[in-house]
Amino acid sequence: MNLITPNQEVVEIFNSFWTESPITNEIKLFEDKGKMDITSYIVQFKDYSKKDRTIRDTSDLSAFLSEINSVYHTRVKGIEKLVTKLNRIKVTTQEGLREIIKNQGFTLEDFVNICKMSSGSYTYSFATKVFSFIDDETYPIIDSFVSTLLDNYIYEDKIPKSKWGDYSKYKENYLNFMKHYKLNISFKNVDKFLWTYCKILADYWADMGVLHFEPVAFDTNTLKESIWDTSTL
Repeated sequence: MNLITPNQEVVEIFNSFWTESPITNEIKLFEDKGKMDITSYIVQFKDYSKKDRTIRDTSDLSAFLSEINSVYHTRVKGIEKLVTKLNRIKVTTQEGLREIIKNQGFTLEDFVNICKMSSGSYTYSFATKVFSFIDDETYPIIDSFVSTLLDNYIYEDKIPKSKWGDYSKYKENYLNFMKHYKLNISFKNVDKFLWTYCKILADYWADMGVLHFEPVAFDTNTLKESIWDTSTL
């Protein structure tokens, strides 16, 4: 598959599709190279951007988690049970969740574990999206779009996609990708580029059997003893 080289300018152009003023001067070049119709998707991306801002403006914990679940179609069950369990460790707002993540050692693995108690499954993609909204300078997202395209960019790397259930290894690959293409920008902007580009490519290339979208399973071996007592949740 003939992928676009993701330099800073290209990433900026794809990120602009989420704004009111998309950069369109090079769209024809991208479309010819990737056999895709970008223009028809731009209205859709603007809508995603509005939803993105809505999530960021929501302080209520239940609404915050429910909005992420809805917008990104992660289909996590038991959101209210999850909220109840977080309430038991004194987390009642989005700001409260931000505080324990950024300042009190609450890890992504801790969150995945509590999600498991609430929903019965390890909701890995959902967890990374929640943590990315809290701190997009530290946590890149993982989902079938982002991981599929990232895998196509770095398929010769030392850590195969099958090992990305360990978030530290996934992040290592992500950082190697950014370093290779000299992307000195936030994870959030790279996430948007990968997700946006893959969304546009998906219909055509998936039908051709080139892209295979599979979720990355969480590696339960990464669950370590936590400073947070979740035994009574």
